Amino acid sequence: MLAPVRLFVASLLLFASSVACASSPAVFADGMTVPVSLVNRTGETICFLYLSPINDDSWTGDVLGSATVPEGATRTIRVPPGNWDVRIENCQHEGGSILRGARIARGSALVLQ
Repeated sequence: MLAPVRLFVASLLLFASSVACASSPAVFADGMTVPVSLVNRTGETICFLYLSPINDDSWTGDVLGSATVPEGATRTIRVPPGNWDVRIENCQHEGGSILRGARIARGSALVLQ
């Protein structure tokens, strides 16, 4: 009787953590991040932003979390320094525009068009 209860509790915890992660920004392993300004000139609100090492097909979770970057606005985020591919999507998960080879360092600004 106890085993099914443990399985149910474990499943519930796994579900709760996956839901929490869905709305939380990506967490980077080493904790070393730098501030980067995002300038939105895409013509629509950016709701999702993902990073990938250059020439790699794997993407981080959504870096913005529950934040958005309205058209014409600038928002500062914190990301690991280095060279990244940056993918952005609107609030309907459309667009999928990719900026390849963005060099991110302290004080960088990414103008998204």
